[in-house]
Amino acid sequence: MKRCALLWACLFASLTLLTGCISGPDLKGQPFFTPPSEASPDQATVYFYRTAASIGNGVAPTIHVDGKAIGSLPSGGYFKANIPAGKYRVESTSPPIISGMVNKRFDISVENGKVYFIADQISTSAYEDGQSLGEVDDGRYGGTRFYFRYALVPTEQALRSIKWCQKVPATAL
Repeated sequence: MKRCALLWACLFASLTLLTGCISGPDLKGQPFFTPPSEASPDQATVYFYRTAASIGNGVAPTIHVDGKAIGSLPSGGYFKANIPAGKYRVESTSPPIISGMVNKRFDISVENGKVYFIADQISTSAYEDGQSLGEVDDGRYGGTRFYFRYALVPTEQALRSIKWCQKVPATAL
């Protein structure tokens, strides 16, 4: 009997610790987004953000640019990347504890001196705005159909939604 109870206690403790690995970096106390003052003239400024999600909020995908991990994207978080002009392959992978597989993949071209906003979005309506990067996925959860995508969002629209996102700590990877 003691052995069974000990096994259950160890399993519970392990699962509790693993949920921290899945949920991504803690945003508590992190500053909310403030609009950029100016773009760097010799690089592109790219903001990756994810508004607070109703589903999948415990999963923080890792964003890779040309195979290099540049940040983790928890629900309600954002981070900034400065990259030189050019064409890049962007991939979003699930945390290794879940599968470590690439969930989304798309190419993006950026120009020096410009600011870009890329949002990880979820909707219950199909997207028809032409902002999707890569493929849009869909699935049913609790009887409701959801659509998932990354989108290149126009600045004015992005500033309305990213203002509620908190900065992902630099040590998030």
